[in-house]
Amino acid sequence: MKKVLFIDTVHPVLWETLEKEGFTCEDVTKVSRDELKSRLDEVIGLVTRSRISLDEDFLKHANKLEFIARSGSGLENIDKIYCRERGIKLYNSPEGNRNAVAEHALGMLLVLLNKMH
Repeated sequence: MKKVLFIDTVHPVLWETLEKEGFTCEDVTKVSRDELKSRLDEVIGLVTRSRISLDEDFLKHANKLEFIARSGSGLENIDKIYCRERGIKLYNSPEGNRNAVAEHALGMLLVLLNKMH
């Protein structure tokens, strides 16, 4: 069984796509960090945003873990060194907020140029 835990809420298309590819997805968005540790032994994938830190102490309980997918631009809440040592692939979605960043920058320029601050 290819089991993936969804630690945080993300766009439903990811869940749907993984299930079409033969993965079994489980919603653990309401489960505590300690309880999650005890459920990691059969998991090959984790989907997260930023609810919990995926440090070595947490990840060492996931003996079969193959990948971590983060819905967000950075990987600051994941122990990248530990993942590299264990061969765990990391995925993120840096393009997700690019429009918002561009809109914010343009808005700031308009405020400055029109002396609205």
